[in-house]
Amino acid sequence: MTSSNPRPHVRISKAANRYLVFDIDDVMYLRRNHNICSVFVGTMPQAPQQSAFMGLPIELMAEEAQVLVEKKVAYVVDDSNYHPARIAAAGPQDRQYLDVVKGITSDAQRSMREITEARKAMFAHKGASKKKERRDKKASDAQSSEDVTVAPSVDAEADTSLFDTAPEPSPATTKNPSVTRGEAAPEAWLATLTTSDALLTPSPGQNELLASVDVPASYPLYAHLQDKGYFMMPGLRFGCDYNVYPGDPLRFHSHFQATGFQWNEDIKLLDLVTGGRLGTNVKKSFLIGGRVEGEEQQRDETDKALDVRAFSIEWAAM
Repeated sequence: MTSSNPRPHVRISKAANRYLVFDIDDVMYLRRNHNICSVFVGTMPQAPQQSAFMGLPIELMAEEAQVLVEKKVAYVVDDSNYHPARIAAAGPQDRQYLDVVKGITSDAQRSMREITEARKAMFAHKGASKKKERRDKKASDAQSSEDVTVAPSVDAEADTSLFDTAPEPSPATTKNPSVTRGEAAPEAWLATLTTSDALLTPSPGQNELLASVDVPASYPLYAHLQDKGYFMMPGLRFGCDYNVYPGDPLRFHSHFQATGFQWNEDIKLLDLVTGGRLGTNVKKSFLIGGRVEGEEQQRDETDKALDVRAFSIEWAAM
């Protein structure tokens, strides 16, 4: 049974030619329903120096973003143009959102002022207590010296004059006279929200701000494998375009290292040998493929996918 309220499209932010998804619900939805895993590239707040495990956002390959757009699951927005234009043309709801942000900022400023005043009062109380303890100690020392009847010796007088505590300097002599102890100006504390949901959904008049996706020449092979239900990750460490998994990479070992070529492109024999031997060493098959062009192209009327052919190469003489 289909839901009466379809899920809203996934928002893909394009920033510096990188395709990012920031919402964890979108990340889980893409992984469960569309075989999109991608790579976490954000710094984790709890461990900013940790490089082994990263956090949100995830960075999509251009091929992944294009597949989602073609499936009408997501849309791509160029953030460098979108946010300034959306704020400049703020509607009633956007103005209400900005008022909420200003209210949160003023609340944060007031809270920080209260915390600062409480700390000042605490330090002043501690200072007064220490001064009272010093006065009581001096009074008790003076009383005990009056009770002693024996006259101090010359050495005792020298010791007293040598180690006697000097009078405590006044604040006016220890601090720069140009600095006054008046009321300090309140610091500006700004509230940074974790998300800006009210500014993300495109309004009808701002569809022109949607960005296009620049896909590489190997995109037809990616779309073909993705349509077959495979999971794919970047294949740079295996010398290929895509590392192809039969299921979720957390559960399965990759079966193929795939590289896309043009249909009439000349492929160097050394590239085939290198890919085949490397794939065999890492227990994978070397897969090449591309979109069929020219007279050899055959399209079934019921087949809406790209006409792509793929070939698996395995090095068998090892």
